[in-house]
Amino acid sequence: MTSEWIKLTSQDGEDIHVNLANASTIEVHKKGSRIWFLAGVKDGTIDVSETPEEILEKLSDGKRAHRT
Repeated sequence: MTSEWIKLTSQDGEDIHVNLANASTIEVHKKGSRIWFLAGVKDGTIDVSETPEEILEKLSDGKRAHRT
Protein backbone atom coordinates (compact mmCIF):
# COMPACT_ATOMS: atom_id res chain seq x y z
CA MET A 1 0.00 0.00 0.00
CA THR A 2 1.31 3.45 -0.85
CA SER A 3 1.66 6.37 1.52
CA GLU A 4 -0.13 9.62 0.84
CA TRP A 5 0.71 11.72 3.89
CA ILE A 6 -0.54 15.28 4.16
CA LYS A 7 -0.66 17.78 7.02
CA LEU A 8 -4.15 18.88 8.04
CA THR A 9 -5.65 20.76 10.99
CA SER A 10 -7.70 19.03 13.68
CA GLN A 11 -10.96 20.61 14.83
CA ASP A 12 -9.14 21.97 17.89
CA GLY A 13 -6.48 23.70 15.77
CA GLU A 14 -3.64 21.21 16.12
CA ASP A 15 -1.57 19.93 13.19
CA ILE A 16 -2.37 16.34 12.27
CA HIS A 17 -0.58 14.19 9.69
CA VAL A 18 -2.92 11.90 7.78
CA ASN A 19 -2.16 9.03 5.41
CA LEU A 20 -4.98 9.30 2.87
CA ALA A 21 -3.96 5.95 1.36
CA ASN A 22 -5.95 4.45 4.27
CA ALA A 23 -9.01 6.67 3.76
CA SER A 24 -12.21 5.36 2.21
CA THR A 25 -14.36 8.53 2.23
CA ILE A 26 -14.00 12.28 2.75
CA GLU A 27 -17.23 14.15 3.45
CA VAL A 28 -18.28 17.65 4.45
CA HIS A 29 -18.76 17.78 8.22
CA LYS A 30 -19.44 20.86 10.34
CA LYS A 31 -16.96 23.55 9.23
CA GLY A 32 -14.54 21.10 7.60
CA SER A 33 -14.43 17.43 6.74
CA ARG A 34 -14.79 13.98 8.24
CA ILE A 35 -12.36 11.39 6.91
CA TRP A 36 -13.38 7.73 7.15
CA PHE A 37 -10.61 5.12 7.34
CA LEU A 38 -10.42 1.47 6.41
CA ALA A 39 -8.63 0.55 9.66
CA GLY A 40 -6.28 1.81 12.33
CA VAL A 41 -8.15 4.81 13.74
CA LYS A 42 -9.93 4.41 17.07
CA ASP A 43 -13.44 5.31 15.88
CA GLY A 44 -12.72 4.91 12.17
CA THR A 45 -12.98 8.67 11.51
CA ILE A 46 -11.22 11.95 12.15
CA ASP A 47 -12.62 15.46 11.79
CA VAL A 48 -10.45 18.18 10.28
CA SER A 49 -10.86 21.88 9.52
CA GLU A 50 -10.09 21.67 5.79
CA THR A 51 -12.84 21.14 3.21
CA PRO A 52 -12.81 18.01 1.02
CA GLU A 53 -11.65 20.18 -1.89
CA GLU A 54 -8.74 21.60 0.14
CA ILE A 55 -7.72 18.09 1.22
CA LEU A 56 -7.67 16.81 -2.36
CA GLU A 57 -5.72 19.89 -3.49
CA LYS A 58 -3.08 19.29 -0.79
CA LEU A 59 -2.84 15.66 -1.86
CA SER A 60 -2.39 16.66 -5.52
CA ASP A 61 0.20 19.30 -4.60
CA GLY A 62 2.14 16.72 -2.60
CA LYS A 63 2.14 14.23 -5.46
CA ARG A 64 3.33 16.90 -7.92
CA ALA A 65 6.15 17.91 -5.55
CA HIS A 66 7.40 14.31 -5.32
CA ARG A 67 7.50 13.93 -9.11
CA THR A 68 9.74 16.93 -9.68
